[in-house]
Amino acid sequence: MTTLWINTLVSVIGVLLGAFLAMGSVISIANMQVAWAGALLIAAFGVPLAFAMSGVGAWWAYAAGATQLITYLIAFPWVYLAVFIAAMLLSFKF
Repeated sequence: MTTLWINTLVSVIGVLLGAFLAMGSVISIANMQVAWAGALLIAAFGVPLAFAMSGVGAWWAYAAGATQLITYLIAFPWVYLAVFIAAMLLSFKF
């Protein structure tokens, strides 16, 4: 139960900082000359959404008794963020 409350706090902070990251990424993505810039733009707005899904989804899984899903839901936004950052860095290389 403590893990869920910590995840809730991290998710709220993640939504706020993820929105800030998405707004900043829009400027960088707009200047990119790569074919997948549109996909990166959509993925940028998925960062705060991933944190929101983690916060709500972990509580939903707990309430539904699907405790094996909680770990995956807590890890999901961090994996998504890491993949997004890797894609952004790869795009800057081109």
